Amino acid sequence: MQEIYFDNAATTQVLPEVADLALHMMQEEYGNPSALYQKGLRAERAVKQAREQIATQIGAKPQEIIFTSGGTESNNTALRGVMHSRAKRGRHLILSAVEHPSVIQTARALLEEGFDFDMLPVNPQGIINLAALPEMVRPDTVLVSVMLANNEVGALQPIAELRRALNSLPAKPLLHVDAVQAFGKLPIDVQQLGVDLLSVSGHKLHAPKGSGFLYVRQGLRLPPLLTGGGQEGGWRSGTENVPAICALGLAAQLAGEQMQARLEQIAKVRQTFLQGLQALNGWEINGPLEPTCSLPNILNICFAGVKSEILLHLLEQEGLLVSAGSACANNHKDALSHVLRAMQLKRAQIEGSLRFSFSHLNTPEEAERAAQILCQQVPLLRDTLQSGR
Repeated sequence: MQEIYFDNAATTQVLPEVADLALHMMQEEYGNPSALYQKGLRAERAVKQAREQIATQIGAKPQEIIFTSGGTESNNTALRGVMHSRAKRGRHLILSAVEHPSVIQTARALLEEGFDFDMLPVNPQGIINLAALPEMVRPDTVLVSVMLANNEVGALQPIAELRRALNSLPAKPLLHVDAVQAFGKLPIDVQQLGVDLLSVSGHKLHAPKGSGFLYVRQGLRLPPLLTGGGQEGGWRSGTENVPAICALGLAAQLAGEQMQARLEQIAKVRQTFLQGLQALNGWEINGPLEPTCSLPNILNICFAGVKSEILLHLLEQEGLLVSAGSACANNHKDALSHVLRAMQLKRAQIEGSLRFSFSHLNTPEEAERAAQILCQQVPLLRDTLQSGR
C-alpha cells in the first residue's frame, strides 16, 4: 500500500538536494565557524551565504537575520525579547485568537512575570477583526503579534493593513508576524508588510527540523535568550548548527525560485481532491473560500456526523496521512481546536474536522485516491456511529 502524505503543514519531506548539502557540511566542511583556520573560515562563509539567501527572499538585510532552532524559538525570542526590553514603556501585548501555541503559551507565561495581553478576535473565516483594534490598543501596548497565515485553516491575515492601523494610533506598538506557514507559499517583503519581527521554521519548507530564523528590523535591540560566546551578532550564543543553517538557506532559495511552479502543482492537487469529494455528501470547508484570503495548500474540512480522531486512524489504515489540527497541540487530546473555537464553530463541527495540507511533491493521482478513500470511509464511519456499534 502506497502512503499518501497530506500533512505538510505539520512537517515536510527534506528535498534531496537540501539533504545532500546538510550531509556535505556534516562530513566535509564540519569546521567551527568561529575557528580561524581555513576549514572554519569556509564554514563561516557558508553561514554567511545562507543568511544572504534568506534575506533576499524577504527583502531584508543579511544582518537582520538571526538563525534559530525553528518557529517556537523564533516566536519566544520575539515576544519575550520585546516585552522585557520595553517593560519600562509598557507591559501590554496583543495577539490574535488563532495564533500558534508557541505564541499563545508564551503570552500566558508572560502573565506570571507581570505582563498583560489581550486577544484580537477573528471572524468565522479566521481573519482578524481590525475594527476591534483601536479600542484594544492601550498606551502601554508595546507589541502586536499576528500570524501571516493560519496553520489550521490557512486564513491569510491583512498584515500590511494592520501595520497601517497601528501607525495611526498614538502607541505605535511593534509588529511581530509568525510566517511559519506562509513562507515559500506566497511572496513576503518585510518592508512592504511593515513588520518589525518575523519568524520562520525550516521544516515547513523542506529543510531539516531544528532550523529556522527570526528577522529583526535593524536598529531594534532585544535581550538574547542564550548568552555565551556571542554568536549570531550576540543575539544567540552557541556554536552555529552549520548543516541545518546551510540547508535552510538552500531550501529558502529554492522556495523562492520555484514558487510559481510549486503553487501550480499544489493547485492541481487541491482541485483534483475537491472534485473527488463531490461524490460525498455532508462536508464543508472551514475558513476562507476565496483563494486570495487563504493559503492554497491547506484545507480544513468538517465532515458531518463523524469523529475526526476516529476517521484519522481509519484513513491511516488506508495509507492516507492527515491531521486533526495543529501538530503542536495534538498532545492535548481533550482540547478542542482553539482556532476553530475562535471561528465560532460548534463543538460537533470541530470534532468532525480534519486538516489536509499539500506540497508540490504531491500529485493529482494521490489527490484522486485520497478523495476515493474518504468517500468510502466517511459513510462507513457515519453508519457505525449512528448505529452505536
